[in-house]
Amino acid sequence: MEGLAVMKIQVGNLSDGYHEYLLEAKPTDVGLEEGFSSEILVNAVLDKTGNQIYLKADVRTHGSFGCDRCASPFEAPVSSKFQACYFTEGEEVVNVDPEEFRMIPPGFSVIDITDDIRQTILLAIPLKLLCSDTCRGLCPQCGKNLNTGSCECSDTTVDSRWEKLREIQQNKLQDPS
Repeated sequence: MEGLAVMKIQVGNLSDGYHEYLLEAKPTDVGLEEGFSSEILVNAVLDKTGNQIYLKADVRTHGSFGCDRCASPFEAPVSSKFQACYFTEGEEVVNVDPEEFRMIPPGFSVIDITDDIRQTILLAIPLKLLCSDTCRGLCPQCGKNLNTGSCECSDTTVDSRWEKLREIQQNKLQDPS
């Protein structure tokens, strides 16, 4: 994502120890277009030891979604955490998950976590988006939102694709040999 660089942390001349940062950005600043309605808040904690910087970040925002069952729009919080370990080139890397590993050149003074924030938010969105756990969805016949009330459709409608199976079942019940 060229041009996006709003989530930067100054690490040049950073003393060893823990350092906490509160970062804030608009969704468009990190490459998130439609669907995100509030500021992105990032609580980042850096633990610097020599030429190694370990980052833990807690990311929070809100999104606007459409329910997968009833198609109604709804707002929901989106939150997740990520961590990364930054090493200066030439340092030996031991006991670090390769997914969390980032190499930085010697003398590098800024860590840009913009893309990590964007990816963390996108991966935190559930695969099945529901307005509520008790969402009843839409009537498959008339399309009425069953969360707002019952419909007048009869439940006895039979899918013709199952007719042959129903015939086999009836034959077995009549002749249980």
